[in-house]
Amino acid sequence: MRITRAIMAVVVVLSAGVPAGAAHAASPFTVVNGSIQAATGTPRPSSGTHATLWHNASYATIVVRGAGRLVVGAIGDHCDGWPTLRVRVGGALVGEVTVTSATDYGGYPVGAELPDGTHDVRIELVNDRYTGACDRNAHLAYVRTQPPPAVDPRFTFAVVPDTQEEVLNARDTRLRQRVDWLVAQRATLDLRFVTHSGDVVNYDTPDHAQYERARAALRPLETAGLPYTLAVGNHDTQAAGPDGELRTPAGQLLRDTTVFNRYFTAGRFGAVGGQFEAGKVDNAYATYTAGGVRWLVLSLELWPRRAAVDWAKAVVAAHPRHNVVIVTHHHLESDASIGQSAGYGSTSPQYVFDNLVRRYPNIRFVFSGHTGTAASRVDTGVHGNRIYSFLQTFHSRSTNPVRLVEIDTTADSLRTWIYAPHTDEQFPAHARTYTGINLVR
Repeated sequence: MRITRAIMAVVVVLSAGVPAGAAHAASPFTVVNGSIQAATGTPRPSSGTHATLWHNASYATIVVRGAGRLVVGAIGDHCDGWPTLRVRVGGALVGEVTVTSATDYGGYPVGAELPDGTHDVRIELVNDRYTGACDRNAHLAYVRTQPPPAVDPRFTFAVVPDTQEEVLNARDTRLRQRVDWLVAQRATLDLRFVTHSGDVVNYDTPDHAQYERARAALRPLETAGLPYTLAVGNHDTQAAGPDGELRTPAGQLLRDTTVFNRYFTAGRFGAVGGQFEAGKVDNAYATYTAGGVRWLVLSLELWPRRAAVDWAKAVVAAHPRHNVVIVTHHHLESDASIGQSAGYGSTSPQYVFDNLVRRYPNIRFVFSGHTGTAASRVDTGVHGNRIYSFLQTFHSRSTNPVRLVEIDTTADSLRTWIYAPHTDEQFPAHARTYTGINLVR
């Protein structure tokens, strides 16, 4: 395209450079140190032209209207590599794209989504090259906004209750069967996350057999790339002995989760964004996006230390646009009241509610186990937000319940029910539906 290496600072508008007599619509581009030429690629742009950039001083400007990511339609001339384009919107750099075809004006997405409106776009060639054998140029056919993909507002997450009765012997397949069922139902439920409210195992043994069984049973979640977290229950610590025997000193042993953290790590969970203590998942959070909104699942240790609660407060405060789900082993009692005892830990569920749960406007849900069968309650936080708390424990010796929570972000609603795939059993007494849950967006 270069006739001479001397580049004149020329502003080319509309159809300059198009062969005489050609019938074309006006080019949408204004070009500096370049030209408007007849289009040679496909699909042919409506103007019949493309804007040619042949020097690092070349750039084109265009006004684009709409919302979404910018998409640049371009072809390039290969010369020891393809041309790279730098894209600015309103003077701010949004990204670079490398054109990789000489014939197809394929769309190259660049930058983050733009809000609805009018956007001044500038496109620069940044890696010009010219030899006696080749000349690297870029040819722009169009720039447009690509609307964000339609968001499915409805999705599900799952809460697994105490499974300590399911890992006592190798013949019990209920935990693995539940996990296999969740993975198999992933598409049907649009299942995005799985969490566990604690007491994954019953007690530790010298061969760590219960941990071995639990880890193997949960592995299909990892294979499927389905993120999950586990809250630490009292039976997941060294405070729990055979047949529920409480070892001493209980308070000290409650914080001994060495074996638990050997078998279950942030890397295995798949979406952990931070931990209170390095190398430990006793207090950790994970994030994901579903239904077009952001979610943060915070696992909090049982009867937590005040320092752990302070850490949790900092995490929630740092994520004000996330809808927060707290999972801890003890929060509700069997009568749906908030627990008052700190057990052999540090603080009570009421302390956690008063100092964490009720204080932040983006905390939406609390899930717990430990006691009773199942229950629920709705509280109001200090900012007027409603907080939905659910208990699911069961301690079943015959089946494998799981709480399923369906969120509809368009309807701003929640539907939850409990189902046991091992016996195909429903628990309608514990189903709940809430509307107007005021999700953070």
